[in-house]
Amino acid sequence: MDAAHAAGARIMTDWGMGGAVIRKNDGSPVTDTDKAAEDIVVAALRSIAPHTIVAEEAAHAGARYVLSDDPFWLVDALDGTRAFIAGFKDFTVNIALIDKGEPVLGVIHAPAFNESWYAMAGCGAYRFINGEAVRINMRATPDEGYHILSGVRSAEPVVLEPFIGAHQIAQRYKRQSSLKFCMLAQGDFDLYPRLGHTSEWDTAAGDIIIREAGGAVLDLNTRQPIQYGKIHRKFQNDGFIAGSRDAFRIATL
Repeated sequence: MDAAHAAGARIMTDWGMGGAVIRKNDGSPVTDTDKAAEDIVVAALRSIAPHTIVAEEAAHAGARYVLSDDPFWLVDALDGTRAFIAGFKDFTVNIALIDKGEPVLGVIHAPAFNESWYAMAGCGAYRFINGEAVRINMRATPDEGYHILSGVRSAEPVVLEPFIGAHQIAQRYKRQSSLKFCMLAQGDFDLYPRLGHTSEWDTAAGDIIIREAGGAVLDLNTRQPIQYGKIHRKFQNDGFIAGSRDAFRIATL
């Protein structure tokens, strides 16, 4: 948690200040702040655990990884760079620990909101506001229908149809970055569909928070939980759908 907060403090010193924006090979933007925040998190993790660290900017810069059966870290020190550049608040610091292909610890910090979320396998999920921790759980689907949370560019109908069919959708709401996982986990919404590729560092921290809050993040192709450590795919995920176990249960009736 301290590493995420330190990176968040660094991010906030640059927020709204402008600065150079570079395009990576995949077309996504990156700033000097992304790299500075990543350096803070990586240094902090190296000081507390000897595990391999797979970090977004290092991976895009060509870092090569060899993973064993030992746990490893996944880091996205500034998730939501587009929102950060635009002066919006929907950006986060994401840190996750992976063991045997599954996330076992996750931290998401939203510095512009001064909020954090944390989960560890078997210990529940928690939301921190000004240092106060509250356990969170996903909600039962409301009688009026699903409340759907999606990214600003998500093709949600294509994703939702196989899972919920003609079930009623009561509300749709769009947010950016891994805040979507946190809002699901704390019971604000029911489902988050995502069509298209993401990277493992985008989803891992939110995945364990969702799991510990009573939900799952399912691969659209296999309908099984996302597996982590896919070096052969450059740590890319396929599309997924995140939601409460209650929502998935209802969807299969």
